[in-house]
Amino acid sequence: MAGEGNRETAAIGQTGIKSIISGAITHTPDGVYLSGPAHGPKNYWMHCGASIGICQGGGAGKYLAQWMVHGQAEINMREFDPRRFGPWASKDYTAEVSVADYHHMYYCYKPAEQHEVGRGLRKSSLYEKLKAEGAQFSQIFGWERPRWYAKQGETEQFSFRRSNWWNAVREEALAVRERVGLMDLSTFAKYDITGKDAHAFLDRICANKIPSKDGGIILGHLLNQNGFIESEITVTRLTADHFYVLSAAVAQLHDLDQFNWRKLTKEDVTIADKTDEFGVLVLAGPKAREVLSECCGEDLSNAAFPWLSGRTATIAGIPEVRLLRINYVGELGWELHVPTDGMPTVFDALMAAGKPHAIRLFGTYAMNSLRMEKAYRGWGSELTAEIDMFEASMARFIRLDKLDFIGKAASLSKKRRGERMRLVYLEVDATDSDCLGNEPVYSNGTLAGLTTSGAYGHAAEKSLAFAYVDPAKTAQGTPFEILMMGERRSARIIPESAWDPDNRRPRA
Repeated sequence: MAGEGNRETAAIGQTGIKSIISGAITHTPDGVYLSGPAHGPKNYWMHCGASIGICQGGGAGKYLAQWMVHGQAEINMREFDPRRFGPWASKDYTAEVSVADYHHMYYCYKPAEQHEVGRGLRKSSLYEKLKAEGAQFSQIFGWERPRWYAKQGETEQFSFRRSNWWNAVREEALAVRERVGLMDLSTFAKYDITGKDAHAFLDRICANKIPSKDGGIILGHLLNQNGFIESEITVTRLTADHFYVLSAAVAQLHDLDQFNWRKLTKEDVTIADKTDEFGVLVLAGPKAREVLSECCGEDLSNAAFPWLSGRTATIAGIPEVRLLRINYVGELGWELHVPTDGMPTVFDALMAAGKPHAIRLFGTYAMNSLRMEKAYRGWGSELTAEIDMFEASMARFIRLDKLDFIGKAASLSKKRRGERMRLVYLEVDATDSDCLGNEPVYSNGTLAGLTTSGAYGHAAEKSLAFAYVDPAKTAQGTPFEILMMGERRSARIIPESAWDPDNRRPRA
């Protein structure tokens, strides 16, 4: 599953600051720029939107030149990519947010704090229901997505430290671990890839092996020719010529471009963006099977519906629900990809069926806590175009025994060369704050690396973090310190996930 678990930062709400464009540009009817070969002439490059151009121009020019010549820059350019804005970024949105951004140029945004203007652009069909339940929303690629659920009249007190969301998020996370939780994750980017060459196409562009049986699900990665990670996707084979592909919300245009750029003219493949046609509900926890059984006639036993499999089903009378046994929290559960209009009906049915089990709604804060307990990587944090699969400790998802795939030759070379850095999973002696990413990591007083993300694991009762460090400093027992809120906090490597390292619970 593509990672979307990190706490959102202020950068996600801003516009007009970082805009390096690779590919082509054109105007939409309302004047918005889009990028990619589908929208204009080939090899058209542009840099725009720098707020202090004379200061930023030198660096921007350097990395744009690298991008043009080598196909990527030496640093992660995700925050510079104009495809972080979609057609929802209208002329009015751009004007409102640009003015707000200018007024806040020297304001320090706290984690998850965002502009209040330019909001409400993309909403799940459950938005009003979730708002009534106390949902505190963040904007992600135009979508309003719940971070956590507050008591009536309460709003988040933004802080770099644990704040008033702490107890509510703990209850949400423990509900998933102990009973059952329900989450609206309609923000996923969703694609249908169809045609007689669909399997061969996906197998050629993906480092992992594509399912050969109907209903199979895999986690896959698109690498560039240099062997670095461009995208993370989930691929479900519905039929031999129909694959359902998911990726992160912010990757919707980026990954659509990746598919189109990699498609060969001779291939019989159709790529269709289905993001707005399906909503997504995540039902997870030890009681998930009992709840879902009340709403459908499917045999949900392990024998009939094993982990990492999917099928189309009727749920609460709504047909054509894509039911996938997978999730990003590491529990027994399903993702229900529901036709948008049917989302309220399915939601109500699941909540009613879950009431005897004390079902609880949960948001992205709890999801991040849960995925950190399982040591699940996140695209855009642990997995970026600066990193190869071996450095990210993701070798199990790259099939070097395949005949070929984009990035295979470079990956073989990188494996022989060895790692420049290595991802480690850490337990941190935190106090009232947890790692957010980009905190410096020290070993014996020397800078050894940088964190990428973190959270408190409420079931494991540990503050957890990922970091890239010097490979020479990854032996078990190596002492680390992480600079957090002006203090160096001790940390140590955890060799396996802090929760359910044998992965028995998703298979239950």
